[in-house]
Amino acid sequence: MAALRQALVGTLKRAKRNKAFENSRLIGLALDGTGVGRCHEVGCAWCRPVINAQQVVLGQVHALSALSVVGAGLVLPVDVEPYGPGDSELAASRRLLDRAARALGVRFADYLVADGLYAAGPFLNRVRQLGLRAIVRLKGNVPDLARAAEARFAGRPPDAVFEHGADRIEVWDADDFDPWEGLDWPTVRVLRYHQHRPDGSTVKADWLTDFPAAQVGSRALYALAKSRWEIENGVFNDGKNRYGLERIRHHHQNSR
Repeated sequence: MAALRQALVGTLKRAKRNKAFENSRLIGLALDGTGVGRCHEVGCAWCRPVINAQQVVLGQVHALSALSVVGAGLVLPVDVEPYGPGDSELAASRRLLDRAARALGVRFADYLVADGLYAAGPFLNRVRQLGLRAIVRLKGNVPDLARAAEARFAGRPPDAVFEHGADRIEVWDADDFDPWEGLDWPTVRVLRYHQHRPDGSTVKADWLTDFPAAQVGSRALYALAKSRWEIENGVFNDGKNRYGLERIRHHHQNSR
């Protein structure tokens, strides 16, 4: 695993030196978790139970956090961190991010994008300490900020409307929300978007960030938030469907 990590880091550094990302103003890193190697019975110490809403164990799975370069024209995996019972995706992702920052250097990337699980004060503080801006989905796990954003944006016309491919995008944007307890940001910016698709469906989402509006406008921030999906399509889907990430032939700690 150590040799593979060194090879990946070397590839990423060469890609940047060779200006593979020169057409992108900002380079992003995406963090996300996934499950691989699903089976019926416990096979090793890394197996975690899959439990449904009725608390019935449906099987076992190996869980891991993954980090990937996104938003730069190339989707390149950086590293993975498995976590077993008694551990968590957030803790594994913290270890993964710290390791990647040491290997790549603090100036390799500009921002980190992640789902709402990562909207935790200590984690966001660490992202900032590593020299990265954070773009994280805002959901009900930050209730005060979610309510404040709803009160600010609801019933108000969008701040901007633009086309993105075949979609019409409406955005609401404000950068003066108060940080919650435990978050060491001077202020919090919230972007809300409504993505209207040609089939009549609408995707709605709120995102929080510490990117200043003077540095990244609403339209650019929308694109950066959307870059999170690149790890799903370019890493997890390809890894499982094309490169055998889904299968674990031998359930043993060394199989990770």
